[in-house]
Amino acid sequence: MVRRGLIVSKEKARERSKEKERDELRADVSLTEEDWLDLLKKTREHAESLAESDETAVLVMPITEEEEKKLEELARKAVEKLSRRFVWIAKRGRYGFMFVIPTSEEEKDQWGAEWAGFTIDWCREMLMHIVSTRTLVMFDPFNEIRPDRHQAVKIILGVLVKEELGRWVDEAEGIIRITWKTDDEWADEIRRWALKTGRTTFTLFKLQEYRKDLATLPKSELRYILQHLVEKKQAKWLDSEREVVEIQV
Repeated sequence: MVRRGLIVSKEKARERSKEKERDELRADVSLTEEDWLDLLKKTREHAESLAESDETAVLVMPITEEEEKKLEELARKAVEKLSRRFVWIAKRGRYGFMFVIPTSEEEKDQWGAEWAGFTIDWCREMLMHIVSTRTLVMFDPFNEIRPDRHQAVKIILGVLVKEELGRWVDEAEGIIRITWKTDDEWADEIRRWALKTGRTTFTLFKLQEYRKDLATLPKSELRYILQHLVEKKQAKWLDSEREVVEIQV
């Protein structure tokens, strides 16, 4: 049974309509951490396709009911961990006002800022770099906001953009590239990791295999991050397509 989905581009949705790929997608419904990362990788393809195609409409890649349950369990663990910091998540009866969109603009700003803080930490726990209103309203606690959870999440994402913790990929569709680390922080971290592990030459694909926290980052964004190191003479591209990089010792 298919009930929900994750965002993909039109082009990728067409590809997945092929019978072989559909069978492969639904053959294994036991969603491990690696499976979750694989599903998230498909969301980044939407962002990449926007830069390469005029077809910016968002479609939904279906997931099965069993996959949905696994995703909700991962999200539940993230919420459980974060509820120690965000008390209003754990004590919803007492803080019910946090689950209703305020009417005054001043209260809405404060409400949005609090939710934005939770959202960026939640995305970090879920290893999400590209998120949308359609994705977030699938999960607790976002699905409990009233009266319009889609509007609420759009407000929250807007706060993240305003605070420079994200940027719109497609504002009309409510899709955002969320930055729980700055590009400079990622660049420095990748360089330290490469020097520590001795993996100083790698493709973008291999880097995303090695680093789960980068696995769902759009390739264009990863290339931009590595360019920071190149400009500081701390790395160099080994091919004209900027797919292979060498970290300078």
